[in-house]
Amino acid sequence: MPEAPIKGDGPKYREIYDRLRGEIDAGSYAAGSLLPTEDELQADLGVSRYALREALGMLERQGYIQRRRRAGTRVLARPPKNMFRHAVSSRGELSEFVHHTKIDFGPPTVIVTDGRLARELGCDELRQWYLMEGIRMDPLDNRPIGVVQLYVDATRATIDENTDFGQQPVYEWLRDNHDIRPASVSQDITAVILNETQATVFGEREGGPALRIARRYFDDTQRIFQISVTTHRSEDFVYNLRLQLA
Repeated sequence: MPEAPIKGDGPKYREIYDRLRGEIDAGSYAAGSLLPTEDELQADLGVSRYALREALGMLERQGYIQRRRRAGTRVLARPPKNMFRHAVSSRGELSEFVHHTKIDFGPPTVIVTDGRLARELGCDELRQWYLMEGIRMDPLDNRPIGVVQLYVDATRATIDENTDFGQQPVYEWLRDNHDIRPASVSQDITAVILNETQATVFGEREGGPALRIARRYFDDTQRIFQISVTTHRSEDFVYNLRLQLA
C-alpha cells in the first residue's frame, strides 16, 4: 500500500530522511534488504527526485544504507539506538547538523577570557564574550547528545535573554543581524572525562570517557567571532570526515 505523501513546512529532504530513518530504526526494512527504487519511493512519498536523493545521501553518510549503481540501495545493520552519527564534509553538512538537532540556550552572561580560558578556547586573553549554555538534543528520540557552551564576541553583537535564533545556526544569525561574514571554521577533537554536570545530563557516572569538540568560527578578516564547545559521550558519538582527494 502506498505511503501517505509527505506534507509539512520543513525542508522536504529532512522530512523524507526522518520518515525513512524511522522505518529503518523500527525494523520495517531488515538489514541486508533493498529499499524500494527511487522511482517507487518518489511516487509513494509524493516528493521530488532532488529531495529524495538529498535524504538518501544523509542516510548513506550516517551509515544506514549503501547505494550502488545498478545494484540498488541496501539497508545496513542499524546503528545501536544509543549511537548518534554525525558526518560532515562541507559547509552544507555542518549547517545540516545544526538544523537537524535542537538546542535551547539558557540566558547569556558576559565573560572576559583569562589566561586559562583563552588557552582552552584558542583565543586571545581579555576578550569579552557572551556565554550561552545548553543541551543539544536528537529530535527523533529527544535524547541529549551534547552539552554545549557557545561563545559570541560581545563587542560585535548584542544578545539578551529574549534573542531568538530561530531555526538557523548562530553564525548565520550573526551574518543576517550583525553583518559578521563567516568565512571558515576550525575544529579540535579532544578526549576528556565527564564532569559532574555533564554526567548528570547523560545519566552517566562522573569521570566517564567523553569527546570534546571545539569549533572556532572566523570572519573574512580571519578574526574569531564565535566559539562552540560541545561535550559528547565517547561511546555514542561517531565523527566522520570525508575529504575529496580528486
